[in-house]
Amino acid sequence: MEGKLYAVGVGPGEPSLLTIKALKALEEARVVAVPKGKAEKKSLALSIIKDYIKDKEVLELVFPMTDNKEVLEEFWEKAAKKVAALLEKGERVVFATLGDPSLYSTFTYLRSYLEKRGNSFPVEVIPGINSFSAAASLLQISLVEGDQNLAVVSAPQNTSRLKNILKIFDTVVILKVHRYLEEIMEVLEELDLEDKGYFVSSCGREDEYFSRDLKALLKKDLDYLSMIIVRK
Repeated sequence: MEGKLYAVGVGPGEPSLLTIKALKALEEARVVAVPKGKAEKKSLALSIIKDYIKDKEVLELVFPMTDNKEVLEEFWEKAAKKVAALLEKGERVVFATLGDPSLYSTFTYLRSYLEKRGNSFPVEVIPGINSFSAAASLLQISLVEGDQNLAVVSAPQNTSRLKNILKIFDTVVILKVHRYLEEIMEVLEELDLEDKGYFVSSCGREDEYFSRDLKALLKKDLDYLSMIIVRK
C-alpha cells in the first residue's frame, strides 16, 4: 500500500468543532503526528483530538517558537525525515494542525521539506474551522457584510504596515498579538480605533477569554493564541 499524508485542521480548540471529514481521516490513519513548540510541552492539537485517537500511534514533532531560521530549518528537516520514514513504509499518516492547514500552519513547513527531500507521496488537505471565525461566533459579530473588505494579518513588528492595512480594510483580524500589544495599541489610538477592537484569547478552550477593554490587557501576560479583531 502506498503511503499517504493527511493534513487535518482540528479547529481552534473545541473538540466538537472537528469536521466529519477530519474524524474520518483520524479513524483511517494508524499514525497521528502533532506539532508542539517545545519537547517538554504538550501539543494543543493533541489535546483537541486525544479522545478520538486512543488506539493510534502518536508522533509528536517539535516546531520551536523562534525567529532563528537555522534552528527552525533544523527542526523542520527532522520532522520531515520522521514523517517520510512512515510514508515510505506505506503508512497513512495524519498531521493534525490547529485551525486550518492553509492559514499560518506548521504543515506548510512540513510539506515544503518533504518536497525538498524528493518525496512525492499523495497528500490530502482537510480544512478546519479557523480561530477568527470561531471568535466572531463567540462575540456574536459579523466579520464583513456586503462589499466590505477583510484582512487577516500576523501581528507585525513594522507598525507602519499595520497602520496602512487598518486604513484600507473595514475589518482587520490581527493574530498572535501577545508580543506586540503595546505597539498595536499605539496604532489603534493614533487612528482613533481603540474602541473598535475585540480581544479574544484561547478561543474554544477552557481558558477562553474575551474583552473590549484593550488598554487593561497591557498589564496581563497574554496567551500565544490571542487576537484582536478591529471592526470599523
